[in-house]
Amino acid sequence: MKSRVPVIIAFLLLTLVAVPAFAAGPYVGAEGGAVFLSTSTFTPEGGGGGDLKSKTGYGLGLLGGFDFGMWRLEGEFAYRKNDNKEITNPTEPVSGDVSTMALMVNGYYDFRMVSPTFVPYIGGGIGGARVAAKLIDSAGVTMIDEASNVFAYQFAAGVGFPISKELTLDLGYKYFATAEPEFESHGTKVKGEYASHNIFLGARYNF
Repeated sequence: MKSRVPVIIAFLLLTLVAVPAFAAGPYVGAEGGAVFLSTSTFTPEGGGGGDLKSKTGYGLGLLGGFDFGMWRLEGEFAYRKNDNKEITNPTEPVSGDVSTMALMVNGYYDFRMVSPTFVPYIGGGIGGARVAAKLIDSAGVTMIDEASNVFAYQFAAGVGFPISKELTLDLGYKYFATAEPEFESHGTKVKGEYASHNIFLGARYNF
């Protein structure tokens, strides 16, 4: 055990030295990547409906926040879009798309004691989103073409790769979802769903 004490002390000293190397302060950033929209059930008032399947889409985000050393607090604007693939009951191809614009407040914890060059993190956020859905059936009839403002939330995990004291590259996963959006289809109210899995690559610049 005694032989391990110097190693443990050296590790703790390196951790203490490594953490201040990350400058606390304001930062800005951008991110983008693939959006995998979960199958969404659209339920008209009175019953029926179908499940909408979407193609792989994309997302873009802008963010700004403050780095407290181990914790980060940020605001985020993000846009996501997925083209429609098909809808069930009966199964038929549909065109159009589902998109969201969201304003989020996020909090993150950086595990900076792991390595000065490899920084895992976890986090989450809440905010609001505008969910827009455009569904056109195989006959060219527009079933839905509306937007709905709803509560939104997300969970995140990823890894930051500090390139310098100011610049950090980021590879992360986000689960982004909303409360049920409501639309109208030919005078009938329709409840939808929105939940997505996102793989984003981004960069943050600390001032």
